[in-house]
Amino acid sequence: MTEQAHPQISMESIINNSPIIVISRKVEKDFPVKYVSNNIWQFGYTPEDFYSGEVTYPDLIHPEDRKVVLKSFKYLNKQLSEFVQEYRIMTRFGEIRYIEDRVRIKTYDDKSVYLEGTILDITERKHHEMITDQRNSNDGKPLTEISLGDVLGLLVTNAERVRPGLTCAVMLLDRKKQHICRVIAPNLPSSYKEAMEGLEIGYGVCSGGTALYMGERIIVDNIEEHPYWALYRDVAKKAGIKASWAELITASTGEILGVFIMYFDFPNKPKKACYEYLKANADLAAIEIEHRIVNETFRESEHKFKTIFNNINDQIYVSELNGNLIDVNQVVVDNLGYSKEFIIKSSPLDIVPSWYVQRASELIKVIEKDNKAMYEAAAIRKDGSIIPLEINARMINYNGKKTILSVGRDITERKKAEKAKQLNESRLEALIKLNEMTTASLDEIAEFVKEEAVRLTESKLGYLAFMNADETDLIMHSWSNSAMTECGISDKQFIYPVETTGLWGEAVKQRKAIITNDYSAPSPWKKGYPEGHVKLTRHMNVPIFDGDHIVAVVGVGNKEEEYDETDVRQLTLLMQGMWKIIQSKQLIGSLSKYSEELSKANNKLRSVNMMKEEFLEDSLKKGHDVLHDYDVLDDETLNLLDDSQKEAISSLLMNSERLKLLIDAILYSNKQQSGRMEYSFAPLSIGSVLSDVLLNQILLIDEKELELERDIPTGLPPVKGDKEKLEETFLYLIHNAVTVTPKGNCIGVEVSDEGDNIHISIKDTGKGIEKNLIPRLFYKMYQVDDTISRMYQGLESSLYICKDTVVAHEGDIWIESEVGKGSTFHVTLPKWTDSQN
Repeated sequence: MTEQAHPQISMESIINNSPIIVISRKVEKDFPVKYVSNNIWQFGYTPEDFYSGEVTYPDLIHPEDRKVVLKSFKYLNKQLSEFVQEYRIMTRFGEIRYIEDRVRIKTYDDKSVYLEGTILDITERKHHEMITDQRNSNDGKPLTEISLGDVLGLLVTNAERVRPGLTCAVMLLDRKKQHICRVIAPNLPSSYKEAMEGLEIGYGVCSGGTALYMGERIIVDNIEEHPYWALYRDVAKKAGIKASWAELITASTGEILGVFIMYFDFPNKPKKACYEYLKANADLAAIEIEHRIVNETFRESEHKFKTIFNNINDQIYVSELNGNLIDVNQVVVDNLGYSKEFIIKSSPLDIVPSWYVQRASELIKVIEKDNKAMYEAAAIRKDGSIIPLEINARMINYNGKKTILSVGRDITERKKAEKAKQLNESRLEALIKLNEMTTASLDEIAEFVKEEAVRLTESKLGYLAFMNADETDLIMHSWSNSAMTECGISDKQFIYPVETTGLWGEAVKQRKAIITNDYSAPSPWKKGYPEGHVKLTRHMNVPIFDGDHIVAVVGVGNKEEEYDETDVRQLTLLMQGMWKIIQSKQLIGSLSKYSEELSKANNKLRSVNMMKEEFLEDSLKKGHDVLHDYDVLDDETLNLLDDSQKEAISSLLMNSERLKLLIDAILYSNKQQSGRMEYSFAPLSIGSVLSDVLLNQILLIDEKELELERDIPTGLPPVKGDKEKLEETFLYLIHNAVTVTPKGNCIGVEVSDEGDNIHISIKDTGKGIEKNLIPRLFYKMYQVDDTISRMYQGLESSLYICKDTVVAHEGDIWIESEVGKGSTFHVTLPKWTDSQN
């Protein structure tokens, strides 16, 4: 591929993965499409649909917009060289989408004229504009002067514009929360509204009645088949509706006010955007109803006004047109922490951020002009923290004076959700990047994870440490760059005994994440830190497990906000991703090592054979009788050559066996991690299983001249077991006993009946195992030095597979051993009971 082709391919890839569609249409009848990017699929089409002529560009345009759009295309080059227009199109699935078509005239050498440009889906923006338009005045009147029914009717009518075949309705709940008291649906038959009004809500009372009763969204994509409509199918049929989606209209207090419903004249299942549109309209209805309640209460009486004014969950401010406050409700006082007198007399700079003060005058002008405005602001609490607010402001007459009523809704949770969404996207990117670091070194991977842990938890510092095998020492790998900049300790410690370590060792001692959001507070776990150490205000550290073994600890500190379980989950995911990559790299290293040793043994065997052949060939050329001339080649020389061959063959077999066990164990581990490990339990004779396994090993036992002491009683009760997996487990254990036992010694297999369990013991007379090593033998891998490097003895011996299998059988496995006297592996398995049938 040439260098010139790279930018073209890169640009095409970028375009096809972006929301912007590139298109070229020739200026002639039907404006045939000569090129369109592959991402036209977002409207359900492919480029071939247009190139073949099966679909023309006019087919794409909404019928009501087609005439105007084609006319503008036709006369474009006579008036303008380029322009932008917005219009509707129809997707292949019948959905209406709004697009922005940015067109430019291009004339080529053959005098052909093309409309070239881009198409962008702006449906979501148009929906937002429509929702905003619904709050504009009707015939010049403010919404506050129009009846609630008319306002909701306007909302319903505008919502129906999103696509053909859609009819909407608002159903209001009575004060006792028992009946549908009113149905607002300008485009539904009156017979349908009459049938719905007065219905007692309950399970199976259409979509609306069921949603109000259950307190949740109800989606019915096919009325003909859904049980909620069993008693009302004839009513729906007469109204011509076949699908119904209902979303609760909920006040800021959580009170259910009614339900917003979208009806379709065809079976229809919502997509993600549909849920958002449904919820947006329900929220808009909730705002209108709730604010209408407030305004009507104001007009009823001053007393009722004050009651609602001071008890509604939202913050309410009444101010003059110059911005000076006249009144606030009790929620403002409670949420900000100041006295009401202080708030009313204070300067705006005392209770709102400076950035809002700078734009306040502009907002007041907008409110004076449009009688209302909706925007985001913030308030400063007495403790200095800031509450983000969504303000719904409008002009009102307050005690005979023209004032501004501002209803402020606390949007802290929404802001947190938006922030969490952005953070989750960053976290996903970090995990993807980590997953791609397969060629990086272990230090590079650890360094990346440590810095990402600091960034993604919004901390100021962090560190990463690894555990030694018996979980007694933490070996510090590194501190984050920011921590190293602040740290003033010259002689830094890198090995920390868990027993004597303070707060950050508690994650190992307690085997769980430890969060300390006030580091200055007294704690029995704290043991202080040396002079020059980074000052900590908050701290969190998380242990990372491989099975039930802690392999590492990651810590972060000094986040501005409090640490929580979200941060714990993030660090755990990040570190587990790192650990899997480290495992993978070490596995590949082990495989390479054994493959290399196999290759060396094979080459050595070939070299010995070549020595013999060359020696014999040379002797024959010189006329020696190689069978009788002991001066030339005696028995000792031949024996030495045979010993070399034996050594090479032995090395070849040993490394082949180790490689086979390692590969088998890796396959088992991958199957286990992917959730594909399945067990088939049945009543099983443990004596039969052990007999089959011993038969499999009998040649090896005979070859080593081992004495087999076998005590397996007949008539033992069956165990609950998977035959294949138990045979593999005992094959590993017995093979291990045979391997470690010296030639001519003995091994033993004993079975006994112990209450609810069958106890199996497998004894060898090998060298034995040091006590401090015994717990590590069941790890998938364990550390043999104080670096990140790991030896996969657990994988090679397959003992961790034995443990997993026994645990899956609800049994137990342990080792008793004494150096110089051998080891005994014990396994207990539960008996099969009649209830398990």
